[in-house]
Amino acid sequence: MNTIEINRKNAVKIFDWCKKQFGMSTVNGSYPKLVFHRTGKQYAGWYDPWKNEIHVFKQKHRTFMGFIGTIIHEFTHYHQSIKREYRQLDKIYSYKNHPHEREANKTERKYKWMCYYEIFSPNEAMKDI
Repeated sequence: MNTIEINRKNAVKIFDWCKKQFGMSTVNGSYPKLVFHRTGKQYAGWYDPWKNEIHVFKQKHRTFMGFIGTIIHEFTHYHQSIKREYRQLDKIYSYKNHPHEREANKTERKYKWMCYYEIFSPNEAMKDI
């Protein structure tokens, strides 16, 4: 079985799948820019609502499914009212119980395998050849 690499090319495939699956945000407008980093930072990824960018860090991922999950998770944040609500709710909830994080975690769990099978299944992989 071939191992699928955590790289920019695959990040773009996952990001494009998210655009098709979830569409454009009614809150944050145009699609965010995907920024792929090989190293750095303490997080696997984050969404910057002021620059409308999703940042993903290769070094922070141990598994490919975790990588897919991070991109879906951050794309979910792009759909949320992060600028107005996140910090206010952050004062009330821990990270684990924060409503935006709970929604992003739920979306990630629900869709990461669907994304994997639609993009990286053997039948789909043959289309690139």
